[in-house]
Amino acid sequence: MPTPDAVAAAVGRNVRALRQQRRLTIDALAGAAGVSRGTVIQIESGKANPSIATLVALSEALQVGVASIVDAGGDPRVVVRRSTEAPHLWTSDAGSEAILRIGTDPPDLVELWDWTLLPGDAFDGLAHPLGTEEILCVVSGQLEITVGETSTRLAVDDTVMFQAHAAHRYACVGDAPVRFTMVVLQPGDAGIVPPADIAPAEQ
Repeated sequence: MPTPDAVAAAVGRNVRALRQQRRLTIDALAGAAGVSRGTVIQIESGKANPSIATLVALSEALQVGVASIVDAGGDPRVVVRRSTEAPHLWTSDAGSEAILRIGTDPPDLVELWDWTLLPGDAFDGLAHPLGTEEILCVVSGQLEITVGETSTRLAVDDTVMFQAHAAHRYACVGDAPVRFTMVVLQPGDAGIVPPADIAPAEQ
């Protein structure tokens, strides 16, 4: 059975990590949870044993369960998705497919995709929220990627990274299927436009 000090240390470590993952300041978390700034500081430093009500308020503000806050496990989380468990989220009449291998939960989304396009086939992707980026690496075949008005051809082991807030297209341009892996990065604040009074001035 963990000691009170061990529980307090675990709570402090977890609250701080979750707050930073969500890009919240101490004041923002305190306000969302309805507790004082000093309380958050004491908890994150492991010097306080918060009440159940405070734990519930923090968990709601951080959008996790209370169990995630009090988890004393010291080992990093390892999530395994077997090949048979990965969903095929897109297929075409030509036999092309897109498989979502694995992804993270909000607020910061990271997705790993496995794409195969058959010769002559293509996929048109819609614009993502501002701030979203995609990284592609060609495993086999030849890929043509078009982002907005810019088109680029990629061969085996070529890699590209682009801002995905414009419509984009992936196309197989060779005589053999093209296979590529894709990572989608969408931060929690993607799509949020800064207020006019702090927006960068036009040049």
